[in-house]
Amino acid sequence: MQPSYPRTAFIRKGWVTRQLLKCVVFTGLMGFIIEQYINPIVQNSKHPLKGNFLDAIERVLKLSVPTLYVWLCMFYSFFHLWLNILAELLRFGDREFYKDWWNAKTVEEYWRMWNMVIFSPILKNSYSGLTGNFLPADR
Repeated sequence: MQPSYPRTAFIRKGWVTRQLLKCVVFTGLMGFIIEQYINPIVQNSKHPLKGNFLDAIERVLKLSVPTLYVWLCMFYSFFHLWLNILAELLRFGDREFYKDWWNAKTVEEYWRMWNMVIFSPILKNSYSGLTGNFLPADR
């Protein structure tokens, strides 16, 4: 945690309304994808251990694309829309909730960039505190 945070001067009500509308639309889109594409595949599938192994693989592959779309909609809804709405309502000025994780070349780089809300406090408080206390100063 920091002792002080940057603040904005006022709340932009029109901007908040547009972001809330987008959040509702993307939540509806996620519900549509789940109801129209994911639920029928899951309900029509047999138990994967009692059926044919190839049928189980086919079901997983059929679920992969709609699940990816739901995951991307959830990421956009939560990290881009909802956290920015809350930041605007609380007049919070620092809005770096994620970095460009889609350009990551390694898994390590991806995990470091996709969730700054969690990674940044852990890095500041836990990791730097541990390295300062337990590692010698000459390293």
